[in-house]
Amino acid sequence: MKQISATRLETAVSSIAAEISSQLSRAPKVQPQELGLWAELSCCILSSQVPYDLARAASQRIVESGAFGSDGSLTEDILRSQLFCNLSAPVAVGGTFRRYRFPQRRADQLASTFCIVHQKFGSLGQLLRCYPDARSTRAWMVKNMQGIGPKQASMFLRNVAVSYDLAIIDRHVRRYVYLIGLADNDVGVASVREYEEWEAKLREYSATTMACPLGVLDWAIWIVMRAASRIGCQ
Repeated sequence: MKQISATRLETAVSSIAAEISSQLSRAPKVQPQELGLWAELSCCILSSQVPYDLARAASQRIVESGAFGSDGSLTEDILRSQLFCNLSAPVAVGGTFRRYRFPQRRADQLASTFCIVHQKFGSLGQLLRCYPDARSTRAWMVKNMQGIGPKQASMFLRNVAVSYDLAIIDRHVRRYVYLIGLADNDVGVASVREYEEWEAKLREYSATTMACPLGVLDWAIWIVMRAASRIGCQ
């Protein structure tokens, strides 16, 4: 694979980050309605170890099935069964039908998460209004939601316009941080403490070098590094 210089990577990321920031400044900050929130959260859970396009298609099918339209009165077992049926059937992605890899595990996680949110808060929207800041919300999500780690929680909170000050540290972001010399390696993040250490490093870099919000920075990194991998660069 061809190697891209750190300077070229940073230039590309800076350009994309500026475009994202411009688009965000022009767009109203609107939080999705309840079904939209569940669509985003389920996609974040379903995208773990699964291509994003497949996770998005599977999430959309679940939403369209009405599984998340309940007011929380369904039992966890019934909801789990509905989710498993949706995740077990092939789903259309890019003109072909594909199967989701972990239908039982994700059905268990989504059913548990849906029920605990409704039992404690009444709705996902209410959960987002209960905590004073995004980090507190993320901490509760990681502690109480099955299938949610800091990466998935941060992605959800960014995608629903709650905060652009959290990092979504995936393999693309770790690779970028390594290639520009901010880290000694690009190995996986094994704990919440390690995740927060990477996040702090990225937050300082976003403020001092890129002059953009952390969430915008790692969004730009994801776009650039994903494109680079597709054309055989690293």
